[in-house]
Amino acid sequence: DFLDKEAALKAKQYEKLQNHPKSSSGLNYDMKYARYFWIVDPAIRYIRGNVTTYFQPIQASLNEMSFDMVNDLSVDSIVYHNTNLNYTHINDIITVTLPSPVVEGTSDSITVFYQGEPSTNGFGSFTQGIHGNNDPIIWTLSEPYGARDWMPCKESLTDKIDSIDVYTLTPIQYKTASNGILISETTDGNTKLTHWKHRHPIATYLVAFSVTNYAAYSDIVPLPSGGTFEVLNYVYPESLATSQQETPRVIEIFELYHQFFIEYPYKNEKYGHAQCGFSGGMEHQTMSFMGGFGHELIAHELMHQWFGDYITCGSWKDLWLNEGFATYFHGWTYEHMFEGFYWNIWKEQQINKVTQYPSGSVYCYDTTDVSLLFSSRLRYSKGAMLLHMLRWEIGDSAFFAGLNNYLTNPLFANKTALTPDIINTFEVAADTSLTDFFNDWCYNEGYPIYN
Repeated sequence: DFLDKEAALKAKQYEKLQNHPKSSSGLNYDMKYARYFWIVDPAIRYIRGNVTTYFQPIQASLNEMSFDMVNDLSVDSIVYHNTNLNYTHINDIITVTLPSPVVEGTSDSITVFYQGEPSTNGFGSFTQGIHGNNDPIIWTLSEPYGARDWMPCKESLTDKIDSIDVYTLTPIQYKTASNGILISETTDGNTKLTHWKHRHPIATYLVAFSVTNYAAYSDIVPLPSGGTFEVLNYVYPESLATSQQETPRVIEIFELYHQFFIEYPYKNEKYGHAQCGFSGGMEHQTMSFMGGFGHELIAHELMHQWFGDYITCGSWKDLWLNEGFATYFHGWTYEHMFEGFYWNIWKEQQINKVTQYPSGSVYCYDTTDVSLLFSSRLRYSKGAMLLHMLRWEIGDSAFFAGLNNYLTNPLFANKTALTPDIINTFEVAADTSLTDFFNDWCYNEGYPIYN
């Protein structure tokens, strides 16, 4: 199913960690804003551009800065206050010495100009393909540490960028999909400059773009609080007629989610789908990249906007906070839709999948094991069924109250959370201890067999 394909895709991305362990770059500064400018032709596997980072030191003074970027890409220059700085680019880390210390609490900015052909390992974080009548496409998919393959960045889960602007310069016949609101598409000769603006905190791995000859259309979602917002669909021209029949199902799914959860966190901007050449999907913030438009895939990537994007797992050991939640609630839609026909069928499928083997915990202790980390059996399906059991353990009232308390908690909203955070949230909502429950079902392995 698509969960296995999606898990395999993301596991391939994670293979980079075997050669590039989690970076120690950027530990001395806080990302405040990023402005991206990329020159891309989907017919040519190459990227050129610059990334401007606005930052604040998180120590008394900042003398040196570092960014993640693979050595396959080359730095053209690094500009600070209109001055070119010296730098080193070793072991996929760019290190820059500042001409004078930046004191704590001061805001400043620096721009890295770079270019090159991104590295190709696994499925690739920067992928070129074709569709239709040999129409070229380039898309990015950086989860978990693939952003460094195609741009200078700070690969961090816990330091979200407060806001971003994305500019792409492409041949005139192409459209660019990205995060946030489409501000402008400006043509000049044979080129098109596209500007996207996103004004919500975002993790580095959720920044993305895709470029091809997209056809665009919108679905409109009503809000319980009044008004509407847009679901912007970028699809292949050859898929347009079919997609226009399939994507409107997102409206009913949104309406269901809105009955039980806080309103869509990015309602003042948009939601969107961008069709790409992989199986499964990727929950890029405000615009999921989609291999298709089946019900479960649409529901899964949409739920990630709450669980995974708005609140992101604070470590990859806690990945189930992203994938288990999105999986459970895409299945849970069957409890309320299609007259409930698929609900028991779906649950039985998950249980059969989980109990194929006795081993494996929902919490991932070894994040260097690629197949284990993105195990669709453990992180997706078993994580989902943990939540279903918890519903029965504490009751629907406490269960949904806990979820909404989690989403509205300023410690987690627009930030990150860990497994103990969700445990504590549910304990408060249910007024009970869940230590034994989570020890059994999250932290430890196996399942009971009853006769």
